[in-house]
Formats: sequence, structure tokens, C-alpha cells
Amino acid sequence: MKPVIEIEDDDSQRFNYRVTLHEDDPVSLEVAGVKVRVIDISANGVAFRYQGEASQEVYPMLLTFEVDKVYSVACNLKINRRKNPEYSAEFVDIDEKDVETITRLIVECQKRDIRRAKALKSEAKKRS
Repeated sequence: MKPVIEIEDDDSQRFNYRVTLHEDDPVSLEVAGVKVRVIDISANGVAFRYQGEASQEVYPMLLTFEVDKVYSVACNLKINRRKNPEYSAEFVDIDEKDVETITRLIVECQKRDIRRAKALKSEAKKRS
């Protein structure tokens, strides 16, 4: 008889890929009208740097990025983690269409990461 493995279903586990952004990724984030620096992003949320104090629980945000054209996503952010200057937040009151749009951004960033890695590998081969 095979052993039975029980796995607890933990809703706090991450189900979406989180991509770390680079300086040359065409992404801009404004939280409550203040431009902040994006650290990473997933279809469910975003981590960002902000030198000020974010004391409220929910803030309006505007995410703008360019893939094949310029996209804008407006919704609210619920701050989950505060470790000044870094904050993590989840998207709330977001349309499914906007989640799909953010997913496109993530896929494009993954493609750029692969191209960067290939370029670095190629450059390293040339040097040796």
C-alpha cells in the first residue's frame, strides 16, 4: 500500500510568478500620485521603494508600461508589508482585463531577462 501524503492548502502561498524589474524595463508606478520605484511585480501585486511613510492601508495607484504599446492600469493597492523604504502590496478592485495586461508585462520582462542572460553568456564566451 502506498503512503498517503496530506498537504495542507495554504491560501497564503504565491500562485503567480513575480518578476524583478530592471532599470531599462519601461515601467512606471504612481502610488497616491507619487512616483515610486518598482522592485518586482506579479499579477496579484507589486513591491516598491518609497522613502516616505505609507501609513494608510489602501492607496490608489497607476501603473504604466510599454510592451507593444503603452498600457495603463489604475486600481487600489493594499499595503501588506512595510519595511521602509520597501513596501509590498496587493492589487485590489482590479479588473480581470487589467490582470491579463499585467501578465503580458510579466511575460515580456521574462523574455527580456532571458535575452539579457544570453547576451551576458555570449559576452563572457567572447572574453575567454
